[in-house]
Amino acid sequence: MPAPQTFQSLADQGHAFCVFPDARIFDKPDGKSIQHLLFGDYITPPKKEDGKYRKWTTSLLQQVNDTWWINVRSRQEEGWMKLNDVQEARILEVNFVDIGQGDGCHLVTPDDCHFIIDAGKRDNMYRFLRWRYNLNKPGKKLPKFYGLISHCDDDHWKGFEHLLSKIPAGQQRQIKFEKLYHQGILQRSGSTLGNVVKKDGQFFLQDFIQTGSELVTLLRQQGDKSMYEKLLIGALKNFPDLPMETVWKSLKKKTILHKDKLLTLEVIAPVPEAIDGKLCLRWFDRRADEISKTKNGHSIVLMAHIGKMKIMLGGDLNSMAADYLMEKYSGSNVRELRKNILEADGDQKKELQEQMDKVIEKCRAVFQSEVAKSCHHGSHDITNEFLKAMNPIATVISSGDEESYCHPRPETLGAIGKYSRGERPLIFSTELARSSPEYIELENKESKTDKIKQRIVSTYGMITLRTDGEKAIISQKLESVRYQFGDLVKWHIDKLVWNDKRGEFVTLE
Repeated sequence: MPAPQTFQSLADQGHAFCVFPDARIFDKPDGKSIQHLLFGDYITPPKKEDGKYRKWTTSLLQQVNDTWWINVRSRQEEGWMKLNDVQEARILEVNFVDIGQGDGCHLVTPDDCHFIIDAGKRDNMYRFLRWRYNLNKPGKKLPKFYGLISHCDDDHWKGFEHLLSKIPAGQQRQIKFEKLYHQGILQRSGSTLGNVVKKDGQFFLQDFIQTGSELVTLLRQQGDKSMYEKLLIGALKNFPDLPMETVWKSLKKKTILHKDKLLTLEVIAPVPEAIDGKLCLRWFDRRADEISKTKNGHSIVLMAHIGKMKIMLGGDLNSMAADYLMEKYSGSNVRELRKNILEADGDQKKELQEQMDKVIEKCRAVFQSEVAKSCHHGSHDITNEFLKAMNPIATVISSGDEESYCHPRPETLGAIGKYSRGERPLIFSTELARSSPEYIELENKESKTDKIKQRIVSTYGMITLRTDGEKAIISQKLESVRYQFGDLVKWHIDKLVWNDKRGEFVTLE
């Protein structure tokens, strides 16, 4: 019997991907499962003795009864998969890496561009990427990488130091960034964000940096170390061919960050305002010297559109910023309307609440998403109205141990559940998903009593999202493997699929 046409297509392409929602690799056709793969996992032919990959030929294809099997390699295992369990098309992959307290997201587009959206404070993101791309070994050329820093808090940007530093001894390959994006705010030494002006009773930040040239000029004007200086100037020294003036770019509303046949990455915040002919950013505090609300509130907010699915990445937005964004996208003063609702009663209260509901519905056209990364690690500083506007089916919270903020807050978890879609909305947490300790203790050769603490790669409680726009999985690794109906199970998988009759995504058991 001739080989199926699907096999020839895969052989011509030279690689494949796992089908929805998951599949297994077996030690032999109809044998024992030895690896558990997720929707979208990359699959290649097996390797030869010299370490090079083979090509898929009919010698790597077998038919057992009515089932075709193909010899493959994926996730460091070689074996056999059912031919029906592999597909040609790459999908969108979003990995919410457990980088401890902070944010770190690795996004892979269907056309194989790789975005690092925040990188935490320490080296967790670097170690994840070193493992993911096997940077310690020589190999084929790495894909295109783009970096995005949502705002200038060190638990979002500082991890980029490890990604932009010189290649460590023993490491064979270095990730290179095509472009580095930022929010347009530079925190200077002395904890300032630049020139603040007052107009019509409202403060505005004038120093909204829009070009790489402006950024480099400001850095060179700093008399001592600013918050970004170590990162940016260090990158300039380590990569003299990196054109800082053109590589660094700030983002604002309506910027299309990436577009391919399936995916669009659109920036929906920050939203600058023209003040006396200059683009400025609203100051989110009554005091001109209190900077945290403003730098957090103008985080880059990214919306990924693929097929019928939307995924929102919200940085460290806060309540004041949420009200501001809803005002800008709806034309209504949400804060004033909320205040009037609290002070009213009877029919007037009902009428005002109906107005608020219309504002929320209008804002859903912009902010509603199937999956949302929780703003500011599950902080309480977010409004119910904005959560209603986001209206997700699933929420992912990036948080960590050894932090002094109690993230995620109990009231926020309750509000997320209350204002999300579905009877049983999904809430994921990198901190809760962690499947091993943060550290292991090693023997100290110089001391018989002291131990050395070492953070381990397997600490990652990563939440991974895979979607083609019609169906999706959100998955986290189990703390220990098990066998179910004879199949190896390494992942807990929640499934979302588009339902035409209901006109929305629904969860599957």
